[in-house]
Amino acid sequence: MINVNKRLAQFIFLSIILTPLLPPVALLCVSFVVLWQWKKHPNKVVDWPEKAFIGFMIVSAVSWLFNPSWYFGVPVAVITIGMFGLYFMLSVWIRHFTKWTWQDVQQIYLAFWLGGLYVAVIVFFQQMDWDVINDSFIGYILQFYNEFRFQSEWSVRSIGTSGNSNLTAALLICFALMSIYAASVLRKKWQKLLAFVVFGIYVTAIWCTGSRGAWAGLLIGLIVQLWMTGHRKRTVTITLAIFLLIYCFPEIIPRKETLQATIDVRLEVWTTALEIFREHWLLGVQPLYFGQLFVKKAGFYVFHAHNILLGIASEYGAIGLILFLSLLVVTVQRARRWRKVANRKEEKRLAGMLLSQTIALIGHGMYDYPIIAPQIGLLFMLSIIIIHTQYYRRCMNKPDWSDPPGDGQFRDFADHKLISAISFFIPYQMLYWIFRLFAFRKME
Repeated sequence: MINVNKRLAQFIFLSIILTPLLPPVALLCVSFVVLWQWKKHPNKVVDWPEKAFIGFMIVSAVSWLFNPSWYFGVPVAVITIGMFGLYFMLSVWIRHFTKWTWQDVQQIYLAFWLGGLYVAVIVFFQQMDWDVINDSFIGYILQFYNEFRFQSEWSVRSIGTSGNSNLTAALLICFALMSIYAASVLRKKWQKLLAFVVFGIYVTAIWCTGSRGAWAGLLIGLIVQLWMTGHRKRTVTITLAIFLLIYCFPEIIPRKETLQATIDVRLEVWTTALEIFREHWLLGVQPLYFGQLFVKKAGFYVFHAHNILLGIASEYGAIGLILFLSLLVVTVQRARRWRKVANRKEEKRLAGMLLSQTIALIGHGMYDYPIIAPQIGLLFMLSIIIIHTQYYRRCMNKPDWSDPPGDGQFRDFADHKLISAISFFIPYQMLYWIFRLFAFRKME
C-alpha cells in the first residue's frame, strides 16, 4: 500500500501539471483505493475540511430539488455532488491512508515545483509561435492544448496547459510561491540561486498569459508567505513599496489599454450574478445552471461569475457561502497554529507556503473564479487538506520531536540531490508515450 500511495501521489500532482482532463481521473483512482481499503480503516474522524465537503453535497442535492436542471441530460446535482464527493475521498485518503510527515510533504512539493517548469515551457512555446517549433514534435503537444482551449477570446495570450490564460496564470502563481519557499529551505547557495531563477521563469510565464488578476493574487500570496515567517515590519515595508511602485508607474499593469473595458464587462457580470443570488439567496442555482440563467438575464453567456465569493453565493446560496468562509477561517487558524507549534524553520515555512497558495487563489478569485477548474481546484483543495492533516498530526497528536525525517514513503527521494526530483516526479517513459499519442492523433 505504501508503494500504491506513493505512485498515486505522483499521478495526482502530475495530472495538475499536464492537462485538466487528468485530475478527475486521479481523484477517481484515489476513491477506488479508499473504498478498497475502507475496512482496514474503520474509524474515520470526520472534521474539517470533510464537514465542508459533506455540507456542499447536501446543499447541492436540496438546491436541485427546488431548481432542477440538466447538463447534457445529466442532473447538475449529480456532477456537483460527485465533485465534492471526490474531494471528500481525497481528504480521507491523505488523512488516514498516506500518513505523510511534513518532510514527506516538503519533498512532494519541491518535486512538484520543478515539474511545474513544464507548464512554463509550454507557455513560452505558445508565445513564440515559431514555425520551426510548430512543425516539430512539440507542435503536436501545442496542438493538443489548442484543441481543448476554452477561452472566449483568441489572442496572443498563452493558454498554457489549462486551456485558459487566467487558469494557467493561477497555476503559475502557486509555482512562483513554491519558488520562494524553496529559496528559504534549501541550504546550498546554488540551490537558492536556482530557486530565484525559477521564480523569475514563473513570473515571466505569468506575464505571457496576460492575466491582470494573477498579479494581485501573486502579491497577496507573497505578503502572506512573508508574514508567516514572522518578519512583520519587513512585510509591511515591502507591501507599501510595491503599492507605491504601481501608483507611480501604472503602465506596468498588463493590457492596461483594455482595463476599463474589462472592468465594465466585469461589473455587468457581477451585477447579474448578484441579481441571481438575490432570487435564489438560500441554496443557489448550482454551477452549470448559473450560465443558463445568466444568458436569459444578460443576453450573453458566461460560465461563472468571475468572482469567487459571488460565484459561490449565487451557485450554493448563503448556506454555501457560510460553509466556504468557515472553511477558510478554520484553515487560516489551523495553519497559524501549526506554524507556532512546529519547532523547525522548514516546517514553519511549509505552513506559510501552503496558506499563501490558498490566499493567493482567493485573491486571484476576486477577479476570476479559478478554483472551479479541475487543475486549480485540486491544487487549492490539496493545500487546505494538507494544512488540516498536518495540524492534527502536529498539534493534536503531539508527535515525538525526535522522530526521524519521513516515514519511509519518500525517503529514497530525500536521500538524493534536489535536481533528481525531475526524474522522480515525471516518468519520462510516460511523457514519451503521451507525445507519441499526440503525434498519432495529428497524423490521423
